[in-house]
Amino acid sequence: MDDPRKILSMKVSEMPGYGFDCSCGRHHSVDINRIITGTGILNQLPEAIAEFKDKTILVVADDNTVKIGGYKVKQLLDDNGFKTELLVLEYPDYPVLLPDERIVGTLLVHTTDDVGLLLGVGSGTINDLCKIVSYKMKLPFVIVGTAPSMDGYASVMAPLIVDRQKITYPAHYPYVIIEDSELLDTAPPIMKKAGFGDIIGKYTALADWRLAHKVNGDHYCDIVAEMVQSAVDKCVANLEGYFNGEAEATNIMSDTLLLTGISIGLIGYTRPASGSEHHLAHFWELDGIARGVEHPLHGNSVAMGSIASAEVYKIMRTRFEVVDSVNPPDPDMLREIYARAGMALTPMELGIDAGLFNRALNNGYRIRPRYTIFNFTKAQGMLPEIADLVTIKMCGGLA
Repeated sequence: MDDPRKILSMKVSEMPGYGFDCSCGRHHSVDINRIITGTGILNQLPEAIAEFKDKTILVVADDNTVKIGGYKVKQLLDDNGFKTELLVLEYPDYPVLLPDERIVGTLLVHTTDDVGLLLGVGSGTINDLCKIVSYKMKLPFVIVGTAPSMDGYASVMAPLIVDRQKITYPAHYPYVIIEDSELLDTAPPIMKKAGFGDIIGKYTALADWRLAHKVNGDHYCDIVAEMVQSAVDKCVANLEGYFNGEAEATNIMSDTLLLTGISIGLIGYTRPASGSEHHLAHFWELDGIARGVEHPLHGNSVAMGSIASAEVYKIMRTRFEVVDSVNPPDPDMLREIYARAGMALTPMELGIDAGLFNRALNNGYRIRPRYTIFNFTKAQGMLPEIADLVTIKMCGGLA
């Protein structure tokens, strides 16, 4: 039997197809056919999907990613004898493409009977749309990442907007993931910051997972948690190179985003990658959608949410031993990391006013049935008090 800790020393590209019986009592496996990452590796795409040459490949992009990589991917496949169709998704009455029922329906309509593979060219929204439609239609899908903006490329979950609520649905792994640092480096700085924020949010996500384990007896896996934490620490050590566009640092960030998505598949739920910081981010995103205004990119909201969650932890760990025992991150440590990355340090910098910020602290935990520091604080009857204290500290006042 393989040593369960072997996965800690494996490269992300070595993980597809790997499985092991873990000391946590569960069998973990990575049911992806292939992961291709590196610099200048996009030309490996035709060989990676050669078995679909007799099928129509639906290349899916939005009006931005089609220019970044969609046309290039289609031309690459056409030149290699593949039959392709290109679908460029647009949202008619909102500033950005939303993964909601309307767009899911559009993609379903264009996935005709002769389509044998969905091939997304994009990041979060395109990935989630291809993932859920391919899952429902029992088709494989491939994702060519265009921005290191989130950690969902390798996830088995698909968050969608349904009835103006953000709901995460079970889906499946991509058949192949391709992330070329030459393509990822074309992403605008705000998207690179979003990916970094999504990564650093794991500090509070892992603390919430440990807290749920200690308070409620939720399942916890030391090996998966260590895998995620060590990857996050490596990203922090290489953040200057990443933001300076160094290929090696970009590959490290890309691999970490993939690895945190893989961790969800290993466990079967989102605990290793998502906690209270994501609840806050989803609250702000849904508020923007409800008001018809563009909200901050997901990862940038996650970054702000991680600071807020860490502030709650900082107060509660002085009052409750069990909170202190899960070793939550210090909010000033997170601020120092985000400052080095040139990211927002106050809600107002993201367009989140004190009132909206406070409402999220009081109600964000309702977004998902997942136990976090906010559920713990509410159970102690302290949530309104702590929310006000954190709002005053981070926003300078309550209004």
